[in-house]
Amino acid sequence: MAEINRRQFVAGATAAIGASAIMARPAFSADATVEVSSIWGSDKPFQKVVDAFNARKLGVTVVSRFDGDYESATAKAVASVAAGRPPAMMITGWKFGYFAKRTLGARDLREINPAKADAIINSFRPSVHPLVTIDGSLIGLPWAMSTPITFINSELWKSAGLDPNLPETIDTKWLYENARKLDAALKGKHPTYRSALALSNNEWTSQSFIQNAGGYIIDPQGNLALNSLEAVAGMTEFCAPAGEGLWLPVSAKDQDAAFESGALAICTTSSTRAATFPLGAAKAITTKFPGMPGHARKMNSGGNFLAVYTKNKEQAEASLAFLEFCASKEGQTIWSQVGYLNTSVHDVPLINDFMKPAAAQLTDGLTAETIWPGKRGLEGQDVWRKWVSRMLLKDVTPADGVKGAHQELAGLIAA
Repeated sequence: MAEINRRQFVAGATAAIGASAIMARPAFSADATVEVSSIWGSDKPFQKVVDAFNARKLGVTVVSRFDGDYESATAKAVASVAAGRPPAMMITGWKFGYFAKRTLGARDLREINPAKADAIINSFRPSVHPLVTIDGSLIGLPWAMSTPITFINSELWKSAGLDPNLPETIDTKWLYENARKLDAALKGKHPTYRSALALSNNEWTSQSFIQNAGGYIIDPQGNLALNSLEAVAGMTEFCAPAGEGLWLPVSAKDQDAAFESGALAICTTSSTRAATFPLGAAKAITTKFPGMPGHARKMNSGGNFLAVYTKNKEQAEASLAFLEFCASKEGQTIWSQVGYLNTSVHDVPLINDFMKPAAAQLTDGLTAETIWPGKRGLEGQDVWRKWVSRMLLKDVTPADGVKGAHQELAGLIAA
């Protein structure tokens, strides 16, 4: 599992690419149109990056095609590759890194143009380079990174008599104690004040608990490592609030609705939500994701990379032209408004103070979200989600759930 460590946060002589250098490219012999399989629609900030690039009229036109979420887009890519028509480019989740390289055939950018590839990757902090290096190949631009943090509704918090001056670093003991105080003070008054754990998006928050307990889902050598006491301890702590009735397991849609309406007193979710935190500065507080008492914090990240899949030479070169723009300060500044962490070497200010805990976690050090190995790695996430949901719903104990997940995933990865 790739480690992102603050000691690696050094910028070399190749740290910045001037906008004029990036854009001073000869036009292509004929206008090239490059289609990007994307997880975002035309109303999202990614389209602004595409529009800004197209406005430069470099002989390349980029079209962003919405293909659904990570899983849907990747499934479509599988069908396209099988038919001999891979997408020119695709927004690919970190968790599908092995799958992208070994099954879908993501291109090594250095094979397309080594000088341009090195210039692109050197626009990003050295600590994130391993996330897009699979089997020794540079398979993409590290585009989007988020990390789970804790959101607090200070209005509900203060209604329960709790101190809104939160510690910068919290652990589960502190958070759960305050959740119990919330429950005692507000039960019957605010029926939806409880935090919610989304059953369909729990794989990376549960990963944080396992890592913070000293364990792994996939260890740094790429081996399945759920069969450990640390993994059981992490999942036991993860499931404890749901078992007490403090956190309600719901669908992702229901969690989003409750979060956006301001009904949740506590929500541990993606830092990207800081871009549109609905409560406003007067009611909202954020702090780091809770660690485990007595253990060093070892937080993870989520997100995606921009990969090139086309085998056509001109399409591949045109794709690199777009990646050069994405790596520039202009591209990164436009993109920063969506609320992802700034992993580039460019000085891009935080969009608001809600992002401070996320930026602090990046500085502390982040690992990648679980990168599932094997040809059937695409299915690994669904298997783990299923077992996490069963544990949260008390269908199985954490010990039995972790054991069952390890056995099923071991067979899947070995296939």
